[in-house]
Amino acid sequence: MAPPQAKSVLFLSADLVGSTSYKQQADGWQKIFLSFYREFPQALADASREYAKQHSVTVNFDLWKAIGDELIFKVEVRSEADVSNAVRVWLQAVTAYENDSLEEVKLALKGGAFIATFPGPDSESSIPRSPADEDSDEPVVILNDKALSGRRAHTKYLYDYFGPSVDTGFRVAGLASRRYFTMTIEVVWALASIAHAQETTPGNGSPHHVRDVVFRGREPLKGVWRGQEYPVFAVDREIGSPLNEALAKLNGSPINAQSITHVCKACSESEGWPSRLYLPDAAHEAFKHPPVDAMQSLRENEAKITVDVPTEGADEGEPLQENAPLG
Repeated sequence: MAPPQAKSVLFLSADLVGSTSYKQQADGWQKIFLSFYREFPQALADASREYAKQHSVTVNFDLWKAIGDELIFKVEVRSEADVSNAVRVWLQAVTAYENDSLEEVKLALKGGAFIATFPGPDSESSIPRSPADEDSDEPVVILNDKALSGRRAHTKYLYDYFGPSVDTGFRVAGLASRRYFTMTIEVVWALASIAHAQETTPGNGSPHHVRDVVFRGREPLKGVWRGQEYPVFAVDREIGSPLNEALAKLNGSPINAQSITHVCKACSESEGWPSRLYLPDAAHEAFKHPPVDAMQSLRENEAKITVDVPTEGADEGEPLQENAPLG
């Protein structure tokens, strides 16, 4: 059986702000939500096409989950540019959809981005769609490997992701607001890394920058990083307003790509850091090291397990006589 594929996947979310109260106050509220499910993916496709015209880069998004009023898409990323391009396309789509579809109803979108890395520290799972399909006594890790190998049977299994980076990602996304698009350290590190490289060639028309990235402070995230406070970075979607530009001057010098990378690197080297970043086509050498399989020891242990099933006809003994006592 082939070893698990080493990869990093970027997840991006868009969540309707104020949706709970809107459902309870407006007649025909269902149309807004059906429009979101149908039209936001169209806005994302339009933003991708426009970005490709401007920068000759195509970003391919796939739906991961729809959770109530939230849509989460995924992009497999191989370089810092992949991460930056996907985030910029996503934010363009969010703004376009707000302007075209939500402005009249006074709703908006919020969201965040996180990266999970496989096969470690994060893992892939296979879940039988029908309870009746699961009747094997083989070890669960082996069963999971079989379901993940080869051509995947999507009609039989739901394929999903789990792990510490996914948990952290949802915690960080939970800090988002309409104004602040929150990102995990791995996402902002990729953005800052390529932005720093582009700063050496100013005026080249590159879309890679961190001019709108702000530090939101440190937050304790339940269950994350052994309780240590997590540094929260976000894209400030309103950073260009006159008031916010004026207020920013009161806070001293803005952060830059190099200062962001220093924080991210320090986090990654800290004891108990829950996540990692693997970008095989990265410019930064540190991102090129393949991840360690988080389930390798489990796989080796379960491979040794054999199910003790008696062989048919073995050790049957002498046949009973017709009048033999049954007690």
